[in-house]
Amino acid sequence: MLLEVKNLNLWYGEKQVLWNVSFNLNDGEILCIVGESGSGKSSILYSIMGILPPLARLQASINFADTELTGLTDRDMQRIRGKDIGMVFQEPSSYLDPLFTVGSQIEETYLGHFPADKKGARERALQAMKRAGIASAEEKFKLYPHQLSGGLKQRVCIASAIVCEPRLLLADEPTTALDVSVQKKILSLFRRLRQEGKSILLVTHDFGVVAEVADRVVVLKEGRVVEEGNVFDIFDSPREEYTKLLLSSL
Repeated sequence: MLLEVKNLNLWYGEKQVLWNVSFNLNDGEILCIVGESGSGKSSILYSIMGILPPLARLQASINFADTELTGLTDRDMQRIRGKDIGMVFQEPSSYLDPLFTVGSQIEETYLGHFPADKKGARERALQAMKRAGIASAEEKFKLYPHQLSGGLKQRVCIASAIVCEPRLLLADEPTTALDVSVQKKILSLFRRLRQEGKSILLVTHDFGVVAEVADRVVVLKEGRVVEEGNVFDIFDSPREEYTKLLLSSL
């Protein structure tokens, strides 16, 4: 087991948004957390990454690769973020800096953890871009974010997330702003990363995405886990009315 989340409770100020959320993720597996907007899906990822806002209060056990993440200092978490756990954010335009080329930003992620390898940083960044399915990576390396399509920006974010070869990849609604054809290519990329040994925790409101990539599914409703199971069991014989409602929209 690579990741185990136990009894995750989260408050933003006085408002509780997650109640006793528990699940686990195995090596080489894609786990999808699915639920409507506002159900707390993204907050689970932020809790794992340790990037919650100051007003947040977290109670949980989050164990990653036999390391308890809850309670680690920010300096300790910085060593883990990017190197051991990568993250793909929902809106790539808000993640990428418009003042720097996309290649330099991927290099920066790598050098943040391997500062002595300045000579190898460019090659590692190019390799990550190629693995992320970016054609003509050498040319795209020199471009700025505004010169790329939405799908290419998302691939750059994925390249940045995998450049340090993390064991776990977190993906926050990674295909929401993309058209259907680009979405399918991004999901195909996630399947390929799983075949390469990556474990992926992906949150989405779309059961179509779940059908494309998931091995197992956690269904979240208003901050609570209402159902969990193998993807085939969830699709063939859902137990909860809420799960059936989500499936009916597919």
